[in-house]
Amino acid sequence: RLKTEYSVDCQFEQVNVTTARWIECDDPKRLEEFKAKNELNLALDHAGDLVYVAPTRVNLQMAQERWKDVRFLSTREHGDYTSVVE
Repeated sequence: RLKTEYSVDCQFEQVNVTTARWIECDDPKRLEEFKAKNELNLALDHAGDLVYVAPTRVNLQMAQERWKDVRFLSTREHGDYTSVVE
């Protein structure tokens, strides 16, 4: 449909992601440890906030059990991420 209606080329690639959670931690040192140990499962969202990308629900559950002081948030308040140019 993209090609026919919008003349846009598109390629679909499957990714191994079941769910994602925003990450928060009150201890900066502990957050850095978490990031170092989980770098393959981390990404930044459009606002630059840290997100844990879980390939399975079991993976997410294990991460939550291992990192009790890290909060895995399923929702996040939508803020104003735009800047005003004068």
